[in-house]
Amino acid sequence: MTVQGSAVTFTEYSADIPKIVHSTDFTIDPNAIKEDQILIKALATPINPADLMQLRGGYNDAPDIQLGTEPNDKPLHVGGNDGVFKVVKAGSGSKASKYKEGDLVIPKLPAFGTWRTYAIAGADDVINVNGLTVEQAATISVNPATAYQLLHNYVSDWKEGDYVIQNSGTSQVSRYVSQIAKLDGVKTISVVRDGKSQEEIDELKKFGAEHVISHSEFNDEKFDITKYTKGAPVRLAFNGSGDSTVAHLVKSLSQKGQLLSYGFLGGAEIKYSAVDQFAKDLVTRRYWLTANTYADPEGKVDTIKRLVELYSSGKIKDVPYNKVHYKQGGNEEISKVFLEGLANFKNGKGKQVLFYD
Repeated sequence: MTVQGSAVTFTEYSADIPKIVHSTDFTIDPNAIKEDQILIKALATPINPADLMQLRGGYNDAPDIQLGTEPNDKPLHVGGNDGVFKVVKAGSGSKASKYKEGDLVIPKLPAFGTWRTYAIAGADDVINVNGLTVEQAATISVNPATAYQLLHNYVSDWKEGDYVIQNSGTSQVSRYVSQIAKLDGVKTISVVRDGKSQEEIDELKKFGAEHVISHSEFNDEKFDITKYTKGAPVRLAFNGSGDSTVAHLVKSLSQKGQLLSYGFLGGAEIKYSAVDQFAKDLVTRRYWLTANTYADPEGKVDTIKRLVELYSSGKIKDVPYNKVHYKQGGNEEISKVFLEGLANFKNGKGKQVLFYD
């Protein structure tokens, strides 16, 4: 029996995303998959800012993807870089035989094209994440992985009481940073936009933030970080937005501290004091999960394995997000449901994850 699937596809890049995305239906014959392949069914796939940048072009360009067991009528890109799938059938080869029906898996590499109801994957192209809930597995590949690598790829000798400081303090990445840092006794200072309610601030502290500081307080020229750190070293600063706080992140770093920029939604220019950099022997560098994963795929696998352990042992917990639902064979096209999630994201409703019912 064949499997009928649907995907969010595009053939050109543009900032006008509603104009370029379409729904494409396809057919998979499970008996036609190769011995080293597995057939997987989508359970939940996020809509990340990096995914939208990919659609605009020039960022992690999407490859052409064959959707079904027969070639597409024309070359197609499929959106989405992460998500969780369930194994439906495994090929007869030795590599595929390590998977069984019902296993939860996530793509190993970016640009997999996760916004589709079914996919054929190489046995070496996915990571087994059994032991997680679907909600955890859906987002583990990007935000928790980014937080883990930010904390562990650049400092290997954390000491109890060390600090990290981060802007984009309400983001998903920042909430995972706070949780994971706390496991090593590292304290987190999260900088947030003005106007956050006490309830929102308290929630960040529940996720492990030691201190939460508003933009206006942090950007004041008289601001002194030692008010919060009491002289403890601030070893890393995480820039997720490229906004006006960057100069003060650098200013807050201690001797031989590092600024790691992993996002630039607030702008493309990063400005900070050369005097501070020179006097403190500071390092400023970019962090890009996609590039890291392509350069060191097994490093990504190790990161995911460690995160699975942390989730399974209850040492970290899910960060809430908004769910949008697509029903295969229903009245709505998959691209329409995707655009609903995109609208929610643009209207400030937080991270969106497409669930397949």
